[in-house]
Amino acid sequence: MTARTAARLAVELARALATMTMIEAGLRTGDLPATCRRLRLRCDLASVTPPAAEPAVLPRSTRTPVLACALVVSRWPAGDTCLRRCLLVGRRLRGLDPVLRIGVRREPDGRFSAHSWLEIGGRPLDPVASRYAALGSANGGRA
Repeated sequence: MTARTAARLAVELARALATMTMIEAGLRTGDLPATCRRLRLRCDLASVTPPAAEPAVLPRSTRTPVLACALVVSRWPAGDTCLRRCLLVGRRLRGLDPVLRIGVRREPDGRFSAHSWLEIGGRPLDPVASRYAALGSANGGRA
């Protein structure tokens, strides 16, 4: 890693850490839509459109910010959850107009599980998103 790359990563880590602190405060004191508004991240909990099967492709310039987000969330004391990861990455990639989506599915053992993912241009960043029914379709389109 060059000195320039290391310096860029250090700056991105600091940004991600500051943003993650804001996200955690928002999740603990408010609801998800309010937290998304503070982050300027669109949150779609009503759409019944299933996630696209083909994932989004990010520009090369987003590699360092996304890496920094992954590093911060993976060591976050409250846990590495898909929601926290999506909120953080969504905030850092807001210039690409990401949308937060949440879905549910029934596991083979009968339990329900939930998952959040980001979509850019209608395509998910997370390849497992297509395994989930969008929350809007799970609640009859009501948010």
